[in-house]
Amino acid sequence: MKHVFAILFLLSLSIPVLGQERLRTAEGMISFDASSPLEDIVAKNDKVNGILDAQTGEIAVVLLIKDFQFRKKLMQEHFNENYMESERYPKAIFSGTISGWSLDNLDNEGKDFRLSGELTMHGVSQPLEETIQLKRNGRDILCTMAFIVRTEDHKIKVPRVLFKKVAKEVNVRVELELSPE
Repeated sequence: MKHVFAILFLLSLSIPVLGQERLRTAEGMISFDASSPLEDIVAKNDKVNGILDAQTGEIAVVLLIKDFQFRKKLMQEHFNENYMESERYPKAIFSGTISGWSLDNLDNEGKDFRLSGELTMHGVSQPLEETIQLKRNGRDILCTMAFIVRTEDHKIKVPRVLFKKVAKEVNVRVELELSPE
């Protein structure tokens, strides 16, 4: 009898409740451009984790700072050791809500929604409100957005010697293809 209850309990965990579907990815992409007239500084991280609650519009995105890839290995080392201190602050996390969200209203043309939440990076949390575009791709949801992060808002210090080589405002682009669990 105990086994029957255990099996029923495990089955109840694996059966999704209608309307409470979660979509996720472990292969999302976030890129940034901190270029200045003196130096091209671009990087990409294609190991981004994201999850979206299809019922509530709550979304969370997590990435490891050390997974950003640069065109030069030395840039990557400086980024991790000197600027982002990725040993001390290994992750960047966004947690928020998509306003006006409805899975039923999405199509393959895409629709803009308002995203609001909190971005935590380099040990500092800041509010983030931006437009996010969502569209269907079969059962998946494609999420794209772009925003600017100011280095000083997250207490990321750029040495005076390199001050003119690194932009104070960093352009960030996010692309997530979220699939049902």
